[in-house]
Amino acid sequence: MRVLMIAPPGAGKGTQGALIAAHFDIPHIATGELLRDHVARRTGLGLAVQGYLDRGELVPDQVVLDMLREAMVAAEAAGGGFVLDGIPRNMHQARAAYLIGRELRMTADVALHLQADDAELMRRLLARAALEHRSDDTAEVIAQRLAVYHDVTSPIISWYRDRGILVSVDAMRSAPQVGREILAALEAMRPFLDVVPEQARLPVDLTGLGDAFGVTSPAAGTSG
Repeated sequence: MRVLMIAPPGAGKGTQGALIAAHFDIPHIATGELLRDHVARRTGLGLAVQGYLDRGELVPDQVVLDMLREAMVAAEAAGGGFVLDGIPRNMHQARAAYLIGRELRMTADVALHLQADDAELMRRLLARAALEHRSDDTAEVIAQRLAVYHDVTSPIISWYRDRGILVSVDAMRSAPQVGREILAALEAMRPFLDVVPEQARLPVDLTGLGDAFGVTSPAAGTSG
């Protein structure tokens, strides 16, 4: 199973990415964690990245793509599955990640889109900042990160939709509810991934399932 995640900051992609990785026993490639590790260790890369994180700006593409290639080579050696969390965040990254995947014969099976509104995302991220004292999670920086997401990241959703690999999930609910829905959808899709070519697939929108079954539980504070 090869999954990439598309989500605004605070939508829970870290939480759900870890759940997917554990369930399918595949590597969780979280670019944010890799970058923060470099920052914490004050490597040359980390010192360069710190300023971008503090301002809520995206790290330069080539830095992230170099990290991605290294992680995907390791994932290939481990069996070929992965959960990609934190990239792509723009069309250049999306196309570059696709080319890396083609080269390694491990393009994504699913582009998992977590949807949540800005007010809930702000609430979650401010709560996380209070607990973790993260310098990149002030109200001003969060607003900038959300603006960047809407301006730069959202347009790639249509690209994955056109490819037939987009799966959209309502992330406004509690993490366990969202996780159960994601795993059920991925398990249902898994038998068909090797037999149905990408060009013959259709996007899947699960965001209305809660309303259809009368489930309107508010989201509980998970973020990622």
